[in-house]
Amino acid sequence: MKYRHRIVVLTAAIQLILYLLSMFILSRFMTQVQIHHLQTLKEDYQDLHQENNQRYLHAWAQNHQLQIVVDSRHPQGALQHQVHDLVLQEQVSNNNPYQIKSFKGSKYIFYLLDNLQTNHQKIIVKKYQSLGQNLNLVVIFTLIYWVLSGILLIVQGRLMYRRERYMKLIIRKLKNIEANEQTDSLVTQDNTPYAELIHAVNALDHHNASLVENNALLKRRFQGLMAHLPVGVMLLDADGNVILHNQAMALILGVNISNEPHPFVEDIQTYALSRMIEHTLRKNRNHHRQIQLYGDSEHYVDANVIRLTHSDEDLKRQVIVILYDLTPSRQIEQQQLDFVDNVSHELQPSVTQIINLSTTLLKQPEKTIAASESQVQEIKSAADNLNELIDDSQTLTTLDRQNNALPDRINTQALIDQELKHYQAKIAALDLQVTTDYQGNIWVSSYTSALTQIFHNLISNGVKYNRAHGQLQIQLNHNEVENYLEIKIQDTGCGIAPADQKHVFERFYRANKQSTGSGLGLAIVHEAVTALNGTINLTSQLNQGTTVQVHLPL
Repeated sequence: MKYRHRIVVLTAAIQLILYLLSMFILSRFMTQVQIHHLQTLKEDYQDLHQENNQRYLHAWAQNHQLQIVVDSRHPQGALQHQVHDLVLQEQVSNNNPYQIKSFKGSKYIFYLLDNLQTNHQKIIVKKYQSLGQNLNLVVIFTLIYWVLSGILLIVQGRLMYRRERYMKLIIRKLKNIEANEQTDSLVTQDNTPYAELIHAVNALDHHNASLVENNALLKRRFQGLMAHLPVGVMLLDADGNVILHNQAMALILGVNISNEPHPFVEDIQTYALSRMIEHTLRKNRNHHRQIQLYGDSEHYVDANVIRLTHSDEDLKRQVIVILYDLTPSRQIEQQQLDFVDNVSHELQPSVTQIINLSTTLLKQPEKTIAASESQVQEIKSAADNLNELIDDSQTLTTLDRQNNALPDRINTQALIDQELKHYQAKIAALDLQVTTDYQGNIWVSSYTSALTQIFHNLISNGVKYNRAHGQLQIQLNHNEVENYLEIKIQDTGCGIAPADQKHVFERFYRANKQSTGSGLGLAIVHEAVTALNGTINLTSQLNQGTTVQVHLPL
């Protein structure tokens, strides 16, 4: 409405300017008409002057309401003085034959008639007819102009009103489309303003209605699929707010999940799962781990936390949390683990007794048994291997049962020193050169049992499979900015063949078939690293050594 008023006012202002310009042009036109008329009178005068009929000339001048004034060096009268001044100042000459001057309150046109006599030029003096003196012409022109202008303003206003009405209808229709509200199509004739735009909006409305219907169908199908999924699904936005979930997720977590967007910490109370989600949101890394839910010692889930992005430039990244209930399988697994525990507890006293007896026999100065010393030594070695196997099996069972306890504050240097002290005799026997390098803070926040197993088995392998006079390098890098721990243990031992390297993390696999180990050392390391959500990498060359690198997020 305001826009239409501004346009009307602007149009009226332009019309007023055009009117004033027209009056100016009309005034100039009237002046030119009078000058042209005087030029014609000049030609008539020259014809009459040749006939030398003064009486006729006088009548001709009166008839045309003009005076013929002759310039004189001694002018008489005010009019002759005015003419003399114009001639003397050369305001009237051949180059400029006329002047319009005010004389006695009126305007006159002074037109050069002839200058054949140098001091007696003749000037036609005629009263100037201004535009204001032609009132009838001005009134008629003004009436016609403003009537036409008024009609133009009315037509323009009506056209603009119609266009505004159409624009309001189009805008309202577009808002309905934006809000996915179905309304009737706009009706218009082909010759109306914005006809093509209205047809395009109607086509857009039909297309949007089709998309809304298809989306509603897909949404119903998706909701049906989500409702029947046997796994819990939760979708988070980039800020960690829950924007979608299914009923299975609510049942697994044991909470009522709101359908309104809200922080995920309101629903997820398990520290390990919350830590995985936080790390995925901050570091843009996917995580997969089996965890025990808080408050339910018998409820285990397989958790996947995945960052969803369509491209690197996509700013609206989302995180999907998928929980698979492992409770039934965990119960079966628990029965198996209990069986292993029972067997281990039953075997270990007997093995211990065998070790003690064989040790006692070896220490006796005289042979009091029928078996030879070598046979007793074989008994002790087999018992040691069996004991190591039992210990490693129990260690794997402990790692598999790792709960969601809070991490400990651990002195990594003290852990390494403790392990090196345990193998001090073997290190001295092989004359190994051991070097340690600690970068960053030696105190870390992690789980003591898992970190101890990593150091124990890697240092054990680095000593056990090393060569005499070899080297063992231990490097730790605690990056407190990125919050991770980098472990690197390098030996100069026998190395591992390329064909065996892809199997070294499997349980009971021994690259060296003549080794007396349990085949569980690197499997324990792999389980511990996985439990800490880290990565492990092994590189090795035969007869040159092995390097193991572990990356642990803290």
